[in-house]
Amino acid sequence: MKILAIREVTVPIGAAMSNAAIAFDSMTASALAIVTDRVQNGMPVTGYAFDSIGRYGKGALLRERFIPRLLAASPDSLLDDNGLIDPEACWRAAMANEKDGGHGERPGAIGLLDAALWDARAKLESKPLWRCLADHYPDCATGASPKISLYGSCGHYRPGRTSDVLDALAAEVKRAGDAGYPLVKIKLGGNNIADDAARVEAASRALGGRIAVDANGRLDASIADAWLDRMTQLDVAWVEEPASALDYAALGRYASQARLPIATGENLFSFDDARNLLRYGGLQKERDRVQVDVLLAYGVPEYVRILREYRAAGWAHSAFVPHAGHLFAAHLVAAFGLGMHEAAPDASLPYGGLWDGTAVRDGRTSIPSHEGAGYEAKKNLYAILQPLSSPN
Repeated sequence: MKILAIREVTVPIGAAMSNAAIAFDSMTASALAIVTDRVQNGMPVTGYAFDSIGRYGKGALLRERFIPRLLAASPDSLLDDNGLIDPEACWRAAMANEKDGGHGERPGAIGLLDAALWDARAKLESKPLWRCLADHYPDCATGASPKISLYGSCGHYRPGRTSDVLDALAAEVKRAGDAGYPLVKIKLGGNNIADDAARVEAASRALGGRIAVDANGRLDASIADAWLDRMTQLDVAWVEEPASALDYAALGRYASQARLPIATGENLFSFDDARNLLRYGGLQKERDRVQVDVLLAYGVPEYVRILREYRAAGWAHSAFVPHAGHLFAAHLVAAFGLGMHEAAPDASLPYGGLWDGTAVRDGRTSIPSHEGAGYEAKKNLYAILQPLSSPN
């Protein structure tokens, strides 16, 4: 078998919201399709992928370097002994002549290709993606199960007066709670204790439960001690990204000062960076959480390397809580028995919610039995992906 075509389209997903670091008004994402010559049910087997949210589309990198390399490779070199697409062989072909280090935006482009290849591979095996991954990496799959835990991720900053914004935040968090998420994460600014406490209190009242908070790397060092104390008093579930992604010294200080869990890693895009977090970030394996995003960090082969490195250092898979909420990550949580899946509860968004008709109850759900990642079972997302498989 062979790959016939690889197509990418960059789509706008902008919204009038922000976190402590960036606004999302002009945000874009990449949708990707890898079309093979294998036919099932009268249609070519096609692997799909859709970007992680919070970075921008990867079209230029994909079209300039990585797609041409994959299409130029000998078809047989991309197959395993069973004559099926081998995602790891494809990964190596796409990364040919790439210099070590200097990761930048490259990991996201490779991660997208890898995700689409795994979607295709699972379809070729007639398996849900999580089962396919578990079978390919049995040493990482001791907790494999289609039943996963989730938390809701929302609560961005939106324009308006303070009182209106707090009311809107409370309403959004309540909707998430009503949708089955007993744990919800919201955004904080990290530069004003009173303002941040007011957001936590409003969200907690609306949810009737604990809130996790995300400072997006912008916690003001001059108020950090008092800010962390206040978050402890408010009994937040965890503090996410108190320090800039690669400032391991600052992160280590906060991790040693904090009396509550620290979560970080969503902006670490390689094994190298994740290993440095392990060595120098001061995190506590019994308490803290690692949020590396598989789609932004070179895909499954790199994520498996990271899992193995942390496991050798005594970390449990339950400490891993992948960033972003995309459907691919949900399968990763199921395949490797990871701690939780992050989900944007608003299913009206192509990157929000889960598969159509999938219910969340008490922060738990079961991945449906669709072959592959199941993008076809989320209509508003598949409407973006499906045209990419057209022969024209």
